[in-house]
Amino acid sequence: MLIDRYITRAQINSFLIVFVSLAGLTFVVDAFNNIEEFIAHAPEGGGLWRVLGRYYGFRLISFFDATSGVIALASAMFALSWLERHNELTALLAAGVTRWRIARPAIVFAGVVALVAATNREVVLPQIRHALEGNAQDLSGDAWQPFEARYDHRTEILFRGKQWRRSDGVIQEPSLLLPPSMAGVSAQVNAAEARWLPADASHPAGYLLVGVSEPAAIDGIPSLTLGGVTVIHTRQDSEWLAPGSCFVASDVSFEQLIGSSNWSLYSSTPDLVRAIGNPAIGVTADVPLRAHARLVQPILDLSLTILGLPLVVGPSRKGVFVAVGLSVALTALFLLTTLGCHALATSYVVSPSLGAWLPVLLLTPLTAWQAQPMWQ
Repeated sequence: MLIDRYITRAQINSFLIVFVSLAGLTFVVDAFNNIEEFIAHAPEGGGLWRVLGRYYGFRLISFFDATSGVIALASAMFALSWLERHNELTALLAAGVTRWRIARPAIVFAGVVALVAATNREVVLPQIRHALEGNAQDLSGDAWQPFEARYDHRTEILFRGKQWRRSDGVIQEPSLLLPPSMAGVSAQVNAAEARWLPADASHPAGYLLVGVSEPAAIDGIPSLTLGGVTVIHTRQDSEWLAPGSCFVASDVSFEQLIGSSNWSLYSSTPDLVRAIGNPAIGVTADVPLRAHARLVQPILDLSLTILGLPLVVGPSRKGVFVAVGLSVALTALFLLTTLGCHALATSYVVSPSLGAWLPVLLLTPLTAWQAQPMWQ
């Protein structure tokens, strides 16, 4: 137990130092490049330091998600290399302590970090997803962004528009191209703006279009249905609508409609599974790939640490700097293998499930072979 506490304490200190150093360097460079935007937003954001703290505080959580596996390996390498540097590792081996016994606290710590990172992905990040949407050039969310046409695959309505704004979920000058089965009165619906509304007692989820210019006299047109389900609600059948407006029911949320990557990157696995089963979205291969990758990631994070430990505690262990250099090379190989498998899935060369699990199939045997000397 004394060995475990000693190594774990050293690894925690190393983890904090590496994490704070990397995050600090990354955020300082980013803040320096965008300092003018932060200063301009400071008066309405409550001061410069509050703006910086809020902006980078949320991104610190995202940074942990992106780097936890690599930093867990780095902290294990530094902690065990410190033992080697002061000849403590040699003393432990001479006392009959096995290499596996020495490496065990580092492996357990890496497993704990992997579980914390998985919890962070499933619980914390989905709750702060909206805080991570903007960048330094759009801190208030009021900047207009160009809108790219996107289908609602369930209703076959093509959503077009001029631009969108993140702060209030507004699409400017929307133009909806209707499918032939719904285009009896007009082939399209044009309006001044559209706004996403979640489902409530009076209507399903969808978009409220105000200032409708086409079709003319929208208030006198009956609601349009598709397969017996009302898709476009008009004032004639929905008294809650204001004059000159209509409501388009859609299961494609505003984030999904504007093509934001945050909804899938920071959604929980159950949300991703629901999105895959939603026919309106028409998800591409990256969404099921990400859902499978969520299950694989803790295994990969732990494997990465086990892959690097024999460089320090193995029978043919190297010097401190050589071991760190080799661990960097192993990490690069590990990440390139994972990214390559994911690229095959997003290019539809392999299925998303195989693309997510293929790194485990390729790297786990390598990890077992690399760690084998530690069991001797």
